[in-house]
Amino acid sequence: MCEEHSIYNNQKKSGNRVMNFNFIEKVIKETVNYGLREIIPSTMGEPLLYKDFKELINMIRKYDLKLNLTTNGTFPVLGVEKWANLFMPITSDIKVSINGSKKQIAEDIMVGLNFSRQLENIKKLVKVRDKIRQKYRKNPSITFQVTFMECNLKDLENLLNLAIHLNIDRFKGHHLWITNKEIENQSLKRNPDSINRWNNTVEKLSKIAQERLMQNGNKIKLANIYKLNQKCSGSVVPKDYVCPFLGREAWIAWDGTFNVCCAPAYLRKKFGYFGNIKNKNFLDFWNGEKYNTLIKNWGKYELCRKCNMRKPSKQMVGN
Repeated sequence: MCEEHSIYNNQKKSGNRVMNFNFIEKVIKETVNYGLREIIPSTMGEPLLYKDFKELINMIRKYDLKLNLTTNGTFPVLGVEKWANLFMPITSDIKVSINGSKKQIAEDIMVGLNFSRQLENIKKLVKVRDKIRQKYRKNPSITFQVTFMECNLKDLENLLNLAIHLNIDRFKGHHLWITNKEIENQSLKRNPDSINRWNNTVEKLSKIAQERLMQNGNKIKLANIYKLNQKCSGSVVPKDYVCPFLGREAWIAWDGTFNVCCAPAYLRKKFGYFGNIKNKNFLDFWNGEKYNTLIKNWGKYELCRKCNMRKPSKQMVGN
């Protein structure tokens, strides 16, 4: 399902797509006094493989920012405990990408995953989280981040129950982006029947979250789990669904390109080119006429009308 690493991507480019750490330093220094709160190193690969990740942690600590991390749960090189003790004191949330409660489902979706090892890593991560909360009186959360699709729909209840059993703080996800024609039949938005089955699942997930307590006595929080409008089957999104990103989060690609949102590249590029931080101050883009025109008119664009990430306005709290 990943636009870059999918087995269906026949247009993979050779070369090492790794961000120059100078780009990170530049943007943080330019924005830290203008409302920057979090760094989210989370797209197009496993962030903990980034060779300068420790330097990123040091910079976040230096400027009293927060790290919002998305990981596949493998914790390469250092292992769970060493990584978690490094980044958890400065972390707001750790999203572990997980798409099934069973080995076959999880590994079929995330090719190359060792599901048993991922579960053991998650258990270790929870233990470190609890120690961090006691030692620093800080409250980093752990989230199960799920991609909702046909092949894991029936397993979502089991996956939520697993999250509750493991004392995971949140259960969050989003519907599948169609990045290749081979996965079109996996979209739960493709017709009224698939939407109806998704809506029934939403009711079941909500019931579980309300009625079942975690071992620590808390209730798990659901995020981005809401019913879809059956009249808007296919790719159409209701008009009262809002964009959670424009004007709130900045997306910068590995090469310094300012990407205005997280939609797949072949769709996002229809907005046009917004510049590169290599040769311009980031705030010039952020405050520039072109970007702010996009924010002002976002609902009028075809991509916005079909965007997979829009959500009801009441869901905007607690992204």
